[in-house]
Amino acid sequence: MTNLLVYRFSAMGDVILLLPVLKGVLDANDNVEIYLLTQAGFVPVFQDINRLHLIEVDLKKKHHGIAGLFHLYRKIRSEVHPDIVIDVHGVLRTYILDILFWISGFRLVLFRKGTFRKRQMIKSKVLDPLPGTIDRYSDAFIKAGYQVNLLEPPVFPKTTFPVGINSPFNQSLWIGIAPFARHKQKVWGITKVENLIAEINKLYDANIILFGGGKSELEKLNVIAQIFPNCIVSANHFNLTEEIKLIPNLAVMLSMDSANMHLASIAGVPTISIWGATHPALGFAPYKQADENIIQYNGDKLSCRPCSVFGNKPCIYTDGVRCMEYISVDIVLDRINKILSGKANEIPS
Repeated sequence: MTNLLVYRFSAMGDVILLLPVLKGVLDANDNVEIYLLTQAGFVPVFQDINRLHLIEVDLKKKHHGIAGLFHLYRKIRSEVHPDIVIDVHGVLRTYILDILFWISGFRLVLFRKGTFRKRQMIKSKVLDPLPGTIDRYSDAFIKAGYQVNLLEPPVFPKTTFPVGINSPFNQSLWIGIAPFARHKQKVWGITKVENLIAEINKLYDANIILFGGGKSELEKLNVIAQIFPNCIVSANHFNLTEEIKLIPNLAVMLSMDSANMHLASIAGVPTISIWGATHPALGFAPYKQADENIIQYNGDKLSCRPCSVFGNKPCIYTDGVRCMEYISVDIVLDRINKILSGKANEIPS
């Protein structure tokens, strides 16, 4: 057996996108064992995969700083004995690990972020699609000498939900909505989400599952759930492991450019994504989704979009994120209706 050490610490969406690649490597190479080094919060995404071993990293305490990373390096070197080290993150912390493994004689492979080309696209606004993150991950393994058989969604098995869990669901149609993202320039807006839910409720007898995390997001989601009794805040009932069982049973997911978009896409769920400051052509498009499910403003009223690679640059307009303002509730509702056509009476299996 060949032991591959792979590390990616964040962000959640980028870590999730490793799943189809790692499964693709294992599917194509029977003689490979993969040891994935990532944060504890992401471990549930990768559980129960044969020949994939999970190593938790604690960057805030145990493995903080150079001394902590050196301790981690020594532990991995003695316990894993990797034949090849593959860095699919490329930040200061991983560069320190790279150097430690390299000077000790381990074979090291780095993936190419394409940062320069992404920045050039932001500057030029010439939106020729760049390779996606999954493609870049795959290239790193191919460079290391391993075939990758990328699987069609769903990448993880669909299971009947709930499984031994006290579920609040009582409708046959489940619709997911993930209204938040890390940066506000990627957020459509709570008012529009509320208006959309009101329109959905006129047309469908459904449970709407609201996804989000953190104190601020949960406060806003709980307000929505108080307004609409058919809305359920997922984080109030489920942890990530349970959400992974839930998501494949959704009829449709509405998400911003965020981790939930990627999680639903690889689960094989029709995923409608709303894009503001960022752009799917930069390599962040949802996995194997129809182009029609990507909703963004492409008109001639704005020349500033996309304005940043990750959506972390403040909008030049002071009255809101203008590119999001141009995306109406009717546009999103129309796409939901097209996806749900003929599905309203289906019961998740």
